[in-house]
Amino acid sequence: MDFIRKNIYNPIAFGVAFLVLVATLFATLWVLVPPPPRSIELATGFPTGLYQQFGERLQKELAEERISLRLRTTGGTSDNLALLNDPHSGVDFAMVQGGVADLSQHPNLVSIAGLFYEPVWVWYREASFPNESGRLGLLSQLKGKRVSIGNEGSGTLNLASKLLEASGIGMNDIHAEKLKLLEALEKFKKRGG
Repeated sequence: MDFIRKNIYNPIAFGVAFLVLVATLFATLWVLVPPPPRSIELATGFPTGLYQQFGERLQKELAEERISLRLRTTGGTSDNLALLNDPHSGVDFAMVQGGVADLSQHPNLVSIAGLFYEPVWVWYREASFPNESGRLGLLSQLKGKRVSIGNEGSGTLNLASKLLEASGIGMNDIHAEKLKLLEALEKFKKRGG
């Protein structure tokens, strides 16, 4: 006890005790809260899509911070959700179209950012709607028409199916084609004449 009383006001002993305390706290935090990973994997979408382009820009910016970002191309949002749900996929983050994920099926899904708005575009030919003066005003007018609803694995397919269902249209009511964006655009141009 005399040793403690003699050294309690000793600045050297006080400094050493403080350094030991700081080192202990740092070591504890290092073990309990490890530093962020230096390599992560992001599921994007098609190699020619906007999600892939955004991923490539992010990859360049993170490389400047010495963080390796691996990009995994997929069919789109639905594929990305499946990868996030699979603990063995190796995917840490994924780009997902807003409004597509059913939270009851993906209870651990956490959104960290909104990147950009994705409007729903419906392209059509006026000649396809002669009885409506060439105008498409309701999705229910698509009955009996050939419609590209997005490719397998994409958020577009998921969202288009929900919108058609909400409009009272089943997949048997239209000639649905599950095409990628560029494929749909090419078909649209070829039939335009």
